[in-house]
Amino acid sequence: MKTTKNLTISDEIRKMELFSAADDHVISSFANRININTYRDKRTLFMNGDACDTLYIILSGGIYLYFISEEGNEVIFSELQPGDAVGEIEFALNYRHSSNAAICGATRLLEIDRKTFNELSAIPQVSSYLMRTIARKLHHTIMFAEGMALYPLETRLARLLLNLGASHGRSTSDGILIEKPISQSRMGQLINASRPRINAQLQAWKSERLIGVRQHRIVIFNKRSLQIISRHSDPAA
Repeated sequence: MKTTKNLTISDEIRKMELFSAADDHVISSFANRININTYRDKRTLFMNGDACDTLYIILSGGIYLYFISEEGNEVIFSELQPGDAVGEIEFALNYRHSSNAAICGATRLLEIDRKTFNELSAIPQVSSYLMRTIARKLHHTIMFAEGMALYPLETRLARLLLNLGASHGRSTSDGILIEKPISQSRMGQLINASRPRINAQLQAWKSERLIGVRQHRIVIFNKRSLQIISRHSDPAA
């Protein structure tokens, strides 16, 4: 783990939505009490049951939240990106962490302890920021729970591909190229399915020309058909 010095921290937080209304004096005073740390890929950030005494905000890289199924498999229910807060619900309620978190790629995190956060709460933008991040996470969690409880694998997989296309897709002459590489094992973790079942469904869609593979990346040829299978008219909305 590598720690960023205070001068650079001031430059970093000045750009953030969280501090958009703060003046230079406020930024300088909090920069002395906030850490920015860099973590390596696949490092565990916290585990289910750990004390939640730090609020994390992702500056770059990513974090995935997961739990362990009864079969011992990792099931990922949320992938967090730059700008997202991590552990904010447990932090606000003073609860212990209710999930596991792992670093995805080299990741830089802004870290705020509880005393500092209590003082930050006097800034209106902080409450607004947390409300939006909590609402967004709640929406994603509800969608995940709905998919697990109600829909078959093909529906869950179609939703995953369409969401990847919306987040990491690039339009090409024959479809939407998902530029983010993703293994079938990771797909299985994201929708709670085995790798053989994921592979079988992808192969079936390749045969039907719904999708293709180009240099280990998936291309969506028929977005409309995947939308019908996903039971969403616009999964990016």
